[in-house]
Amino acid sequence: MKNIFFMMVVLHCTSILHGQSLQGTIYDQTSGEPLPGVNIIITDLKQVTVSDTKGHYQFSELPKGRFLTNVRLLGYSSQSKMIDFPSEANVDFRLEPSIIEKNEVVVTGSAFTGENARMSTSVTPLDRLQITSLAPGNLTEAIATLPGVAAITTGNAIAKPVIRGLSYNRVVVINQGIRQEGQQWGDEHGLEIDQFSADHIEVLKGPASLQYGSDALGGVINILEPIPAATGTIRGLFNSQYSFNNRLTGNSLLLEGNQSGFVWRARGSYKNAASFRTPVETVYNSGFSEQAQEGLVGFNKKWGYSHMHFSRWSSIIGLTEGERDSTTGQFVDSNGNIVTEDQLNTRKLVLPEQHIEHLKISTANNFLLKGRQLRFNVGWQQNNRKEFEETYIEPGISMRLNTFSYDLKYLPIVRDHREDAIGLSGTSQTNENLGLEYLIPEYQSMDAGVFATTKYNFEKSTFNFGIRYDQRSLTIVGLQKNGVILFQDTARKFRALTGSAGFTYAFTEDVSIKANMGRAFRSPSIPELSANGVHEGTFRYEIGSLDLNPETAHELDAGLIFNRKLISFTTDLFYNYIANYIYYEQTNNETKEVDGVWYPVYRYTQSDALLWGGEFTLDIHLIDDLHFENSASLVYANNRELDRPLPFIPPVKTFHELRYDASGHSSKHLRGVYFKVSIENIFAQDRIDQFETITAGYVLMNAGFGGTILLQGLPLNFFVNGSNLTNKTYFNHLNRYKDIGVNGTGRNISLGIELPLSMKGNNR
Repeated sequence: MKNIFFMMVVLHCTSILHGQSLQGTIYDQTSGEPLPGVNIIITDLKQVTVSDTKGHYQFSELPKGRFLTNVRLLGYSSQSKMIDFPSEANVDFRLEPSIIEKNEVVVTGSAFTGENARMSTSVTPLDRLQITSLAPGNLTEAIATLPGVAAITTGNAIAKPVIRGLSYNRVVVINQGIRQEGQQWGDEHGLEIDQFSADHIEVLKGPASLQYGSDALGGVINILEPIPAATGTIRGLFNSQYSFNNRLTGNSLLLEGNQSGFVWRARGSYKNAASFRTPVETVYNSGFSEQAQEGLVGFNKKWGYSHMHFSRWSSIIGLTEGERDSTTGQFVDSNGNIVTEDQLNTRKLVLPEQHIEHLKISTANNFLLKGRQLRFNVGWQQNNRKEFEETYIEPGISMRLNTFSYDLKYLPIVRDHREDAIGLSGTSQTNENLGLEYLIPEYQSMDAGVFATTKYNFEKSTFNFGIRYDQRSLTIVGLQKNGVILFQDTARKFRALTGSAGFTYAFTEDVSIKANMGRAFRSPSIPELSANGVHEGTFRYEIGSLDLNPETAHELDAGLIFNRKLISFTTDLFYNYIANYIYYEQTNNETKEVDGVWYPVYRYTQSDALLWGGEFTLDIHLIDDLHFENSASLVYANNRELDRPLPFIPPVKTFHELRYDASGHSSKHLRGVYFKVSIENIFAQDRIDQFETITAGYVLMNAGFGGTILLQGLPLNFFVNGSNLTNKTYFNHLNRYKDIGVNGTGRNISLGIELPLSMKGNNR
């Protein structure tokens, strides 16, 4: 009742504000001609409008205050401007034609939306078309194409992100405004998020506990929803994809609208894939199916916005155990028979399987109080994970995780060059075991944290400082089975004080530097503390340690940005020292028998660790239509106490792409056509932990083309991508199927379309 009363007071106070209007014209800076079809976005208000045929745009019912406005059009360098409503009611923009994207606006890593070049942390964006075309079958694999990001995979169906060598509970994923919680500690646990629902992704590399609390030790992946439709419009979007290697089909339909500030959205998606093929074989029982539904209702008004999200994601994933015939080396089924061609090529899955369902309800709000902002996100999610091993009647492992989370930020009025923010956030979790077997105990946990941050903005420089205090309470429920104690009743509390400081400086419009120092922490996860059972997907018996302490990271980041017409490059370097780094190891070849099978025993322990490296990009444009894009990523990670490498560290990777954009050869029905050829060069990984094996280096060749076809004024985007075109045989160091002798994916051709559906108003 108190919360309802509080919301009513806020709405009453903000309803007395008078709406302001903003209008202007968008011009081409070179020709002076007005530009139609330009997106003008006020991110903090989640409002967008599109310039008309005369380049004119208009917002109405805007609140009083200062907000960053971003102007974007393909083929032009975007512009951003802090506009003070209502003192600035008429604002024109002049966009400069450019093949290099500059002035990108990001919302991740700071309480304040701003230009990426003026953020002291390293944030890399990924847009909607890249998300759906770079890796059609998997959201994480698309993110892993970015420099400094990789993926720990289980076949083609499961992938978890790795940022600068850190993964699992060391990376926080934000979706629909709240933290995604889905038993992310597991090797074979991926992201339960619909790839088609992601309009934009921002990847923050490095410690981020200041805003996100425990677990943001390695970085943050913020999956942003689309900005709601412009006022008075109803529109749709249809996506369809197909991949030949595993015969993956993916389809998604979106409908959304905005009637006088009442916004709504509905989406349904479905994917289905058969087993994938390596250059030498089809991998038995590696197919999957996935479906997702989501909805949104809310208001975009002069007092701000309030959106309610509903979503359901579910999947069924086949698991390959790697059992083979001793004579031929071919896969065998559960009865020991060699798998037939029909069994290899069917879409029907067999045991063992994962069945996963993720339910989520959340609300995202930004209330405007006479120039101040009160942002409040709250959500509930339930993750149901079942692993069927020998029968469909009862699952072996069945876990139900309920999570309630909240995040509140208060941003006072901007004073001169200063921006302040204070906030609090927290989560409450309950885990239940419902299956026949146990790996982790039932538990309850509660987190709470408070923070304060300040940012100073000057003509050429910015400075930011922040501090945060967190506390986590954890209660583990003991369990005895057949007179044997599997889990002990335990209560633990963890506390941490973290902070960060950073700056940016622009020597010229084209050259800038940034640096950031941060202290972050991560509380031990449940399996690290108390695991006691067979982790089937990893073929080992895991034992936790109740004496583990929190990890504490101290990282220094530094970056250089250089942008010119013909050449641009960036450099991001990091040095990350982690005290009490938690890992597992096998000592003295310890084994344990379970149901007649002997498993190697891995126990969790900790010591200090050091990770350092960097990401580098170089884009060369000798002529306007020709791009030569290059990137490199390096992570060096060492266990300081044992003087040996950390496990699951991605090898050095370079990427080189030659891309031709035929932007100057558009026609009445065709525009934005491009052709590209690329090479991925993955170096050998011989810096391995004692239970890993060396992985040889390899080179993959890829190619593709795409563009936009205008169908009665509607832009149909299409792409055709080919990966591993030479059908190279290789092992991916971070693919867990490497341990059972399964190679990486063979040659694959993927194609897709994206068709906007305009039913009322302008389509953008």
